[in-house]
Amino acid sequence: MNPNEQPDLKLQDVVEIEGIRYLVSTIKIEVRHAWLNQNSYVKVYETMVFEKEKGQVQYDKVIYNKRYTTYKCAVDGHAEILKHLSKIIKIYHTSLKSM
Repeated sequence: MNPNEQPDLKLQDVVEIEGIRYLVSTIKIEVRHAWLNQNSYVKVYETMVFEKEKGQVQYDKVIYNKRYTTYKCAVDGHAEILKHLSKIIKIYHTSLKSM
């Protein structure tokens, strides 16, 4: 099913790992990549993970993101990210050290 025709979605969870809080957010977004010769506006679902510092979400520091084309995949993907968040965070911090 075309994401443009699927329901809106807003899932948000705040998870604390080793004393640091993270926001896991899944929403339906509109993306415009007209150069792809597709529709001018395409709707997809996206999950993003952000760190929270002093109660503020650090939107400019994306730890992880994943896009989906269906509502069900987005809901399932959000749950999988929550399930594996510790591993995702560890991989993110390891990759920063190697840069």
